Amino acid sequence: MTGRRTAERLLADAEERLRLTENLPAQLAELRGWAYNGADNVRVTVDVHGALKELKLDESALSLGAEELAAQIVELSHRAQQAALAEGVNVLGDALGDTAAHDMMRLAALPVDPEPEVVPYTPGVDPNATQWNVISPTT
Repeated sequence: MTGRRTAERLLADAEERLRLTENLPAQLAELRGWAYNGADNVRVTVDVHGALKELKLDESALSLGAEELAAQIVELSHRAQQAALAEGVNVLGDALGDTAAHDMMRLAALPVDPEPEVVPYTPGVDPNATQWNVISPTT
């Protein structure tokens, strides 16, 4: 096999991309990211653009004071938007492919998972053998 795609395969791929992209605007508009602080008394939900969609404050959050509360809301909004953007890249990646998704993640300064190390298979050899912690039986 030469690895070249047939005209039929190219047409089927194009139709699949059209199907996947048809609802992209609506899917992206519905995406939300959320974050909460360590005390779980401030919760923020934003869309992919960072627009605040929901803010939940526990009464104990008011004891933080205005400046600290404002700082936490801004920080949490940023973290929530990063989560929404990452989810948006996943949605776009389904339609545009993995290479485009990785490029979008890099452009948005989102962390990209490193490629896992590929260990070649050798029959009868366990590549993790040096990591095993064998407990000897007690007699």
